[in-house]
Amino acid sequence: MPETLQLALAAVVLAAAVSDLKRGRIPNWITAPGAVLGLALQSYHSGFQGALSSLVGAALGLGIFMVLYLAGGMGAGDVKLFGAVGALVGPQALVLVFVFTGLLGGIAAIALAMAHGRLRQTLAQTGYLMLSFGRLRWEEARQASSLHAPGALRLPYGAVIAGGALLFLVV
Repeated sequence: MPETLQLALAAVVLAAAVSDLKRGRIPNWITAPGAVLGLALQSYHSGFQGALSSLVGAALGLGIFMVLYLAGGMGAGDVKLFGAVGALVGPQALVLVFVFTGLLGGIAAIALAMAHGRLRQTLAQTGYLMLSFGRLRWEEARQASSLHAPGALRLPYGAVIAGGALLFLVV
């Protein structure tokens, strides 16, 4: 992966992480330029194939997290950030970023639940949520998701996505 793409990826995900940690949201002024920069740099480095890879990566990134957003388990900024990451790295690398992000997200979620003394409750709710997904019962999944419920534990997933993307760069 060319150094310019690596630097752009690091800058976009770090800006998103800081925003999510400080304000609890990832603004469009971070994600939209990140996606455009990914398309421009991929095109510059690899021509038409790079542009195609960037567009497919962005679509895959949006699609992966859109399901979780529609179920009420993730914010729109997280979805757009992962689309921008996809535009920067392309679809093949995005799969690896997704795996790293998922592993880090699981660890962070368990640590957050433990820190608040709610591990058992969180695991039970997660099991019910996964069961609802497996049965394709979207409304049940949406109701089981507690993203906007009062007192809900909120994991700033922009920081987790940043961690997964940075781990990808290191590996």
